[in-house]
Amino acid sequence: MGRSDYLTKPFAFSELLARVHALLRRASNTVEPAGITVHDLSINLLTRRVTRGGQKIDLQPREFSLLEYLMRNAGRVVSKSMLIEHVWDYNFDPHTNVVEARICRLRDKVDKGFNTALIHTIRGAGYVLKAED
Repeated sequence: MGRSDYLTKPFAFSELLARVHALLRRASNTVEPAGITVHDLSINLLTRRVTRGGQKIDLQPREFSLLEYLMRNAGRVVSKSMLIEHVWDYNFDPHTNVVEARICRLRDKVDKGFNTALIHTIRGAGYVLKAED
């Protein structure tokens, strides 16, 4: 059938599990959802429209990809290396702060002005998107 995915070492077990689930979904011809909702945050994958509490949020393409990956993995801790691999789709200096900078901008757009923060930093592990703290 050919190669459809590749995982470089070292990798997090949660990343392996997520990729296996994705491959199983593809193999079973499960239809991808048109949108994802977490709490009051909604993302439409077809129109690339993001709303929170009914308010439209304008995101740059990289911010949209970052939010999409976090929402697909809602409730799970996503490491910085997982974000780099999936959102930027290549490996680069692990000491760069590009992920932190984009997360900061994304928080300003998604969480600012709302009572419930959705994007949380898990010190030493990564980030998680969830409604409760």
